[in-house]
This record gives sequence, C-alpha cells and structure tokens, in this order.
Amino acid sequence: MRNEVMRIFLTGSTGFIGSHVLQQAMAKGHDVVALRRTSTSSPAIALAKQPTWINGTLASLKPDHLEGCDVVIHLACAGVSPKQATWNELTQANVLGSAHLIAVAHSAGIHRFIAAGTCHEYGSEPLSPYAASKAAAFQLISTYAYYHQICLYYGIIFSAYGEGQYSGNFWPSLRQAALAGEDFPMTNGDQIRDFIPVEVVASKLISAGLNTALIPGKPYVENICTGSTSTLLEFAQKEWLLFKATGRILPGLIPPRPNEFRILTPSVNSIYSDFTHGDSFDP
Repeated sequence: MRNEVMRIFLTGSTGFIGSHVLQQAMAKGHDVVALRRTSTSSPAIALAKQPTWINGTLASLKPDHLEGCDVVIHLACAGVSPKQATWNELTQANVLGSAHLIAVAHSAGIHRFIAAGTCHEYGSEPLSPYAASKAAAFQLISTYAYYHQICLYYGIIFSAYGEGQYSGNFWPSLRQAALAGEDFPMTNGDQIRDFIPVEVVASKLISAGLNTALIPGKPYVENICTGSTSTLLEFAQKEWLLFKATGRILPGLIPPRPNEFRILTPSVNSIYSDFTHGDSFDP
C-alpha cells in the first residue's frame, strides 16, 4: 500500500457513498476533481471544503477533464434502490457511461480505475434491471482493463448505511422514527444481511487507489463487507438502542418486497464465484 497524495477523479460525488468518499479523500489531503450533474447539485453530506467541480454527465467527459489525475473512483450510477430508473437510463448511465469513462481515463493516461459494484449482482442471474446493468458494466470495464493493461479494482458493496442515505431506505427511516419518538413498523425482519457503515466503505474505496498489489490487466474483485451478518430485525434493534428510542419496533406489519433475497451475504454463490473473495480475474 502506497502512502502518498493522489489526484482523484470522482464520479457520483454528490450521492450517498460518493459524498463520504469526497469528504474522506479531502480530509486525508488528496486532491479531488469531482463530477456533478449541474452546479446546483449538492453532496448528500456537508463538506468542510470544496473539490474542483466539473459539471456534466459521464457521456460528456473528455480526456482533458481528467488531465493530471492519478486514479478514477467511479461511483455514479442510476437506479439505486428505492429510486427507479428506466431501462434506457440504466443502460445509458451504468453500462455505456462506465464504458465511456474507462476509455476516456485510458486516453488521459490514467492506469488505475476503482469502481463500485453491488451485492445484488450475485445469484445465478441478477434479479433486477439495476443489478443486471451493473453486472453488464462490470463485464465491459473488466474486459477493457484486460486489453489495455489497466489496474482495475471492483468493490462489491453489501448493505451500506449511514448519514446522507436516501430517506426512503431502511436505516434513515428507522432513525427518523427513533428520533421522533415514534413506533417503527417493518417486515418480519428475517432477511439476513451484512450491514456496513458507509464510512468504512468510503475508506476502502480510497485505499484501493493506493493499493500497489493491483496488477495491470488483472481486474481485482473484492467484497466490501464486515464479514459478520445479522437479520434485519436484529440490526434494527441494535440501532434502536443506540438512538435511545422511546417508541417500539413493530415487526410483521409490512409485507416483504417481491423478489427480495432472504439471504444476501458474502458467502452466497455468484456469477463471479471464481473471484468474489479477492482473487484476480483473467478473462
């Protein structure tokens, strides 16, 4: 692992995980060039200082935008639950956008590319359009990295939670009810997950940019998780105590979502089973 300052080109910089990557990277002294859609786009959490902003989309990027950068951290995507995106939006942003970005990075002379995947890619086949688009994007960028001898790190993120998360997700909804002194209705909570604080996810992605073990042309895929699991109800009860909530958790009042994995942990089989624990992938 290198110990130096990087100039990072960051996409998804105003999103949940991207905002934490942006905050941590600048706090560690790294120089960040951050892509946002418009000048009014704001990070999901407050920043102590501002990066160098570039306004636009993935499709609008040119090599000049990435000039002087050492590494790309690519987090921009469409369709993150519970937000919805059309098939066209998923294809344009997640698949074509990712393919365009790695090609532009290569043209700009950047040989280190960090990208985030999702645990929803796992299984015999992805069970949602979002997961399918992320899996397709991985196939494209990993093959590109192989042919052009790029160091690619692909972090498959499990159940991240924390400040700045979309208000409709589980943890923010739980926190809001707890702080308001309200009861919290939920499903029966038997879903099993690996819950990981977003700060840990952000730190892992930044560290990947300094990882000297990455090999050009050999994409490296790693689960970003804690390695320990709990049911959704157990997680809710633990957080409820931390919030010193006065209301009650009411399991079983909300029906489970259709096509939801009951168990989604790092030990499940996946279409990337040959390298889901950090093995290198040779297409």
